[in-house]
Amino acid sequence: MLAASSVSAKETITMKDDLGRDVTFEAPCERVVFTMENALKTYYAVGDPKNLAALKDDKWMRKLSEDIFPVVDPDFEKKLTVNITGDQINLESLAKANPDLVVLWSSSPEDPNLKAINDTLKVPTFAIYVTSLDDVFRQVDTMGEISGNKERAAKVKEIMQRYEEMTTNVTDKIPASERPKVFWMWTDVYGTASVNSGMNDVIERAGGENVMSLAGEDAQKIEHPVVDQETLIKLNPDVIYMWYNENLDPEDILTGDDFKGWKDINAIKNKRVYEIENPYLFDAFSPRMPLALLHIAKDLHPDKFEDVDMNQTIDQYNVDMWGVHYPSMTAA
Repeated sequence: MLAASSVSAKETITMKDDLGRDVTFEAPCERVVFTMENALKTYYAVGDPKNLAALKDDKWMRKLSEDIFPVVDPDFEKKLTVNITGDQINLESLAKANPDLVVLWSSSPEDPNLKAINDTLKVPTFAIYVTSLDDVFRQVDTMGEISGNKERAAKVKEIMQRYEEMTTNVTDKIPASERPKVFWMWTDVYGTASVNSGMNDVIERAGGENVMSLAGEDAQKIEHPVVDQETLIKLNPDVIYMWYNENLDPEDILTGDDFKGWKDINAIKNKRVYEIENPYLFDAFSPRMPLALLHIAKDLHPDKFEDVDMNQTIDQYNVDMWGVHYPSMTAA
């Protein structure tokens, strides 16, 4: 595991969260609670695990117990104490953690969880909401402030940028004529990523073109537009890229009865349907963004990345970022 960098002295700070709200708290935080996995991975790269008071207890967070994080934080499983029902945080279980800050995913200042925690528990809440890859880098700065470890945050950003350039040094040179049109397929199948989204940035930096750039103006404005089959056929993507889906895989899209209407789409005809099979390892909204970027770029342009040893890159990245080998889950 990585040695801790110097931590700043205690101070009261006010900073804007991803929703533009002013959030005031004492930093470095000593009892911070995370109810989202993305920002937790960022914190583990920057801050001291001992200052994590509790974590959300659901299947997504529990899945991290199979990842490197119990090596980074030996008390990881003991911290799974905040109950979630649907999208609602259980305030009683959160109160038992006695947090000095709660970090959670939220797309609106009117989020009921934000209001309930602020009004009932009188605990400051920091909302994370990623709509661009710039937000991912800013998240590192945020964790530097929360942990008081700005020096390590700067190092984490350097690591991310260095590995990101493994992809962008190649894809930046790809002309528009050689960039495949990509339909990003969330788990609701016809739900996709607009041009105003973090995944749009990933597609473009991976050497593709978001097919939604060809859609109507209304569909481009919202972060998660939903199209119909007729629109998808008309957009005719060259590649369909699936987010992790427990119920479907690329072969289902290519040959399944439910998708016979897609047979004339270029991506289907040319068998160019791919999937993010491991949403934890290739989480584009966390410090693992450069790995997701490289993984997607290799699928979009296999000839340009044929010399990249993905397994070696994944292992070294996790060592550089968290001080743990992957997939052996042993400390470096």
